[in-house]
Amino acid sequence: MITTTAPVLIGKGVSTLTYALASGDGDWVMRVSRSYPEPWTWRGGRRHEVALLAELRSRGVPCPADATVLEEVDGLPAAILERRVGGSPLRPEDVRPGSPMVQTIATLLDRLHSMDAEDAVAHGVRRDDPTAELRHAATTVGLGPELRNRVLRVVDRLEGRAAIRTLCHRDLRVEHLMVDGDGELTGLLDLGEVGVDDPAIDLALLHGELGAEVVTEIAAAMRTSDPGLVDAARAVRSLWPLLELVPGGETWGDPTTARDRLDALV
Repeated sequence: MITTTAPVLIGKGVSTLTYALASGDGDWVMRVSRSYPEPWTWRGGRRHEVALLAELRSRGVPCPADATVLEEVDGLPAAILERRVGGSPLRPEDVRPGSPMVQTIATLLDRLHSMDAEDAVAHGVRRDDPTAELRHAATTVGLGPELRNRVLRVVDRLEGRAAIRTLCHRDLRVEHLMVDGDGELTGLLDLGEVGVDDPAIDLALLHGELGAEVVTEIAAAMRTSDPGLVDAARAVRSLWPLLELVPGGETWGDPTTARDRLDALV
């Protein structure tokens, strides 16, 4: 690739900066670390990312194309270059009950979740243990006996799903789904949190943005759905504020309101 324009900063993530580049063969983006060696060392390392993106694209998941590592340093990327995904982030108001986007999201999740968990692990993807993380948080954060017991009952229900594990995006928000002017899905972005996890976590994050009715419709349209998926997604969403209360936990939330939100949801 021969760059014909200077890099333009177009995105500031928690861990990376994204620059747009133009060349004779199209538009590209380059992701660089904000604080090397992170995020390339997070979640067991990101050496798997380029190969995983290619594998997912072969399965019909619209991940960025032609990803490549630019100069490895101590086995870690100095930067990752990939084709720029066209379009703009999906808006929650464009995913109404009965809308075509419901089926589009269901198909996307089917393609993502149908990748064999062992194949994902062989690519270097980390196995996650969500119930252990939630149980640890519930027993270390000062919740009070009544609220803690309610939280632990929900965690117990999720623990019964330990045998249900798939490849999950783990940060599936509407802003990470790109659509074109006709409302067609053009890309799935930000796979830095990908892991082998309970598929309910992907629907749980959409739950808060799209509402229970839409999430129920998405689950009903999925071929890979299991009978307890909707209830599990609701349970994971109800417990999410708990992770904002753990020191060093989720940084995007608001710990000052997390306890009240947790109390209202569980």
